[in-house]
Amino acid sequence: MRGLISAAALISIALVCLTITRKLERERRLLGKLRRRGAKDAGQGIDLDELSDDEREAAHSLSAAGVLEIQRRRCFIRPIELGTFRRKRLRVMVLGGFGALLLACLIAVLILRR
Repeated sequence: MRGLISAAALISIALVCLTITRKLERERRLLGKLRRRGAKDAGQGIDLDELSDDEREAAHSLSAAGVLEIQRRRCFIRPIELGTFRRKRLRVMVLGGFGALLLACLIAVLILRR
């Protein structure tokens, strides 16, 4: 029974890491797309109808974080907030990855000790 719980915990850690990585990758791709199109202000933004469902979801997530501005069904980058957002996101990724590694090592040690 303990082995099953340990395996479930390790699989859960892996799935959570994959989910977060997928979300961050979608946001990175959307920001790259907006930068390539020069969406620096409201006049040059990309229409939300041009984005896929995943990109729209990422746009709303980034809008809630304050990195994107959505006005009149168009989204554009807020460059001042982008630098701060990148630093915070990198810090969260590193700390989250380190925390997941420590948790996985702890579970592995518990499995090996029994």
